[in-house]
Amino acid sequence: MKKKWIAYGVTGAVGLGLVAGGASAMAAQMDLRTTDGAVVPGGALTGKNGSLLESPSVTLSVTDTSVTVVSAPTPRSAVTPQTAPTVQTAPTPRSVVTPQTAPTPQTAPSPATSPSPVTPPSPVTPASPVTPASPATPASPVSPASPVSVASAPSN
Repeated sequence: MKKKWIAYGVTGAVGLGLVAGGASAMAAQMDLRTTDGAVVPGGALTGKNGSLLESPSVTLSVTDTSVTVVSAPTPRSAVTPQTAPTVQTAPTPRSVVTPQTAPTPQTAPSPATSPSPVTPPSPVTPASPVTPASPATPASPVSPASPVSVASAPSN
């Protein structure tokens, strides 16, 4: 009985894991879009000091199927930091080609073995002699009759 419930528990845990994995994969494939249909890049939702959605100047309108930004601060022009010059790396040395190994020689076939000698038949065993019948047992002597018992005394 316990094995049955263990199997149910394991099956339920695996099923829950599959559902969670599917939901996670589906969510990863979805885009955030503005009301006019433009895709919002993922980097625009988070900032250095926290999430843009935590800002008091952002108002969201939530329905059963969507979330719409009602008001948001005007985005500032992003300042692109200057990138460091790329360092030239040394070329990777070419790998040495490994020489091809010779094929393994084929082994010689095993010599044929001689057939086993034929086993001679077992000798026939003679029949057992007939056992003579046992002598008749004499009858037991008749036992003498038992003496008559004395009557019991009456009880109180």
